[in-house]
Amino acid sequence: MGRVSRRGPAGLLVSLVSLAAVLSGCGGGDSGDGPVTLRFVWWGNEDRAKVTEAAVDAFRAKNPGIEVETEYSGYDAYFQKLSTQVAGGAGPDLLQLDRATIGEYAGRNVLADLGPYLGGALKVDKIPANLLEGGKVDGRQHAVAAGATTQMLIYVPSQFRAAGVTAPSAPGETWTWAQFTEAMNRIGAAGAVAGTTDFGWAIDWFEVWLHQHDKSLYTPDGELGFTADDLAEYWELIGTMRAGRGVSAAEVTTKMDGSVQNSGIVTGQTASEVGYDSSVTGYFGAFGPDLALAPLPSDAEESGMAALPPVSFGVAQRSKNKDAAVKLLDFLLNDPEAGELLGASRGVPPNEEVRARVCAGATGGSKAVCDYEVAQQDRIGPAFGAWPTGSSAVKRDFQRTYDDVIFDRVSVADAAKRVVQDAEQSLGS
Repeated sequence: MGRVSRRGPAGLLVSLVSLAAVLSGCGGGDSGDGPVTLRFVWWGNEDRAKVTEAAVDAFRAKNPGIEVETEYSGYDAYFQKLSTQVAGGAGPDLLQLDRATIGEYAGRNVLADLGPYLGGALKVDKIPANLLEGGKVDGRQHAVAAGATTQMLIYVPSQFRAAGVTAPSAPGETWTWAQFTEAMNRIGAAGAVAGTTDFGWAIDWFEVWLHQHDKSLYTPDGELGFTADDLAEYWELIGTMRAGRGVSAAEVTTKMDGSVQNSGIVTGQTASEVGYDSSVTGYFGAFGPDLALAPLPSDAEESGMAALPPVSFGVAQRSKNKDAAVKLLDFLLNDPEAGELLGASRGVPPNEEVRARVCAGATGGSKAVCDYEVAQQDRIGPAFGAWPTGSSAVKRDFQRTYDDVIFDRVSVADAAKRVVQDAEQSLGS
């Protein structure tokens, strides 16, 4: 997950119609018998880049006729560069996507339909069906999950202990929103850091809260699944923690972009943070081993946590090297060596056999992810489903509006109404 650029939609999905046209002009089919050069791009932290480069090196060693050029950056910069590169005729062959962009790219014919490759060059029989569903648009497989992740609270145990706070950790242990609020406020009152990084800025965590209330972010028809009153109730809940330093101050929250580098934990301003467990290896690399994971609070039997693809891989519709790109994709998903190299850098491996092998020998952050998923397996529900076209704009507007809330530029009630109105326009366009 990444923070959407404040510079507007141009930084994220600029002129996808023209982008698709450029990709279509790249030529069809494959490049024939000679050496092939692929371009593979993704976003993420340095830990993800390091292990991904190692996996690509392993692929090169096993496929000497295929060269792979790689590039990575932060979330905002990734999509800005992607638009620029494609517009300049230098689009990638294999690219990384998230839930907010799969539908947009597929809907504009940017992504190849991987259906003809399934079961042949692209093996998916060991990948759970609910993960595969996350890459389908209009019944076609346009992307495949690069891993499996779920939501979590990552925290610093020593800071929790100093405030006399204990987080649930054993299988089946839970806490309510009232217990969580009291715990975060107690940490904030202790003085050194805020209890947790304010999580109201990211629509992802609101989605969890909605599922705890038997609601959803979007309906199966791609319409809005919540009301302004729902969002106002959620933001008011978080507001009760802000007054007691249970969550980070506005000046800290406004800098959040989903990256580990800007994390409240890593910058020493909070004792915990809501996130996806696919980011845990990055936290361990940037902060150190004094970290632990806990489930998100819930007042219902439904935890709201779900098995999701943290990111997915897609192949450009008009890549000249589509077959070779699929071969690299299959390697990243299914090769045991690739799985061990990648570890839990994008969540646990999507291939269940590779996952079992990786988790059996995991250490550090990867072990923390594997252990957490086992401990919470009975409380992790099925995937929420793909976000519809227009969801990237909804995500951006949600975040920008929350900035107005935390800086007291608008009331929670008016902000919630604005989000709903803007969302209905974005989904209807």
